[in-house]
Amino acid sequence: MDLVMYMVLFVLNIPIYKWIFGRIFDDADDLKQSVKYSFTPDIISLFRRRFWKDQWGELKLSVFICCCLGIFVIECVVVAKVVDVIFR
Repeated sequence: MDLVMYMVLFVLNIPIYKWIFGRIFDDADDLKQSVKYSFTPDIISLFRRRFWKDQWGELKLSVFICCCLGIFVIECVVVAKVVDVIFR
């Protein structure tokens, strides 16, 4: 039952994830660049003279992931408490 509830919450949150995406990233290419920067070692970025651009891309991706996960976790806790109270 819990797995189904989590899957439903995830699907219902897709518009919220898209809204957050639009606030953080310019477009899908911006997201791809942020993922690329996250997997590029900092020393390589330093030698390519893109260190701060790399750091900014990593920060944007981290903020996006934390916001989406944070919303999902908070909703899961709230829904679990409500379901527990209703079906007690």
